[in-house]
Amino acid sequence: MLKRLLSRPWAQEVVAFLVLLYIEGVRRSIRWEVRNGEYVQSVWANKLPIIGCVWHGRVLMAIQGWHRQYDRMVALASRSREGEIGSRFARWYKVGVVRGSSRNPGKPEKTKGGEAAYRAMLRHLESGGCGAVTPDGPRGPRMRAGFGAVRMARDTGVPILPFTWSAKGKWVLEKAWDKHCLPHFFTRGVIVWGNPIHVAPDASQEDLEAARAQLEAELNRITREADEAVGGPVMQPDERLRPGTGPDAPGDAA
Repeated sequence: MLKRLLSRPWAQEVVAFLVLLYIEGVRRSIRWEVRNGEYVQSVWANKLPIIGCVWHGRVLMAIQGWHRQYDRMVALASRSREGEIGSRFARWYKVGVVRGSSRNPGKPEKTKGGEAAYRAMLRHLESGGCGAVTPDGPRGPRMRAGFGAVRMARDTGVPILPFTWSAKGKWVLEKAWDKHCLPHFFTRGVIVWGNPIHVAPDASQEDLEAARAQLEAELNRITREADEAVGGPVMQPDERLRPGTGPDAPGDAA
């Protein structure tokens, strides 16, 4: 019954508005510390394009990290009910959204609009805009990166910029595949930006795998730094590798 309800546009709009109220209230009540923000400051100052990457479980406070030039940002969202709610939420900030999911290696016939969304992201980045990608979404495994962001970086020359956050007080949805994090009100939080990652336009498959592994490692490094900074438990990546990745991967399909 709940799934049927959430498939209705009016219900999705209500949920998106409630999410907006929570995020606006909580992010304004937290005492934030920002680390390694020099590069993103130059992005804003010079209106440079970047591909911002955050793990799916930390996406809620991405708005707090990217707190300027919302109209330059386009987010990649799945065609699921969750993606529709996220799209409606993003419109409150005038953040653009392209809808589509990456190919499922086990079901290659079910593309879910991924290639069309990918091409739309390329056009936006090439025009000087910025993109937001969750490298482990929408299916996981948790904190395991796919090839989408590094392919975008290769095809556009736009660097990847990892991002994360943590809060001293937060709820963790333990039963969710991404162990989604919801910060408490009036707590202490930290935002950590990673180091930019560049991918050469002539990158081979081995180069793409190396860049993908670098992105995964950098996101996990800054996530660990953020969790340790607030004194909470450190979130660990899923023990499983993402299908189609690793040194023996056949191609950049994941």
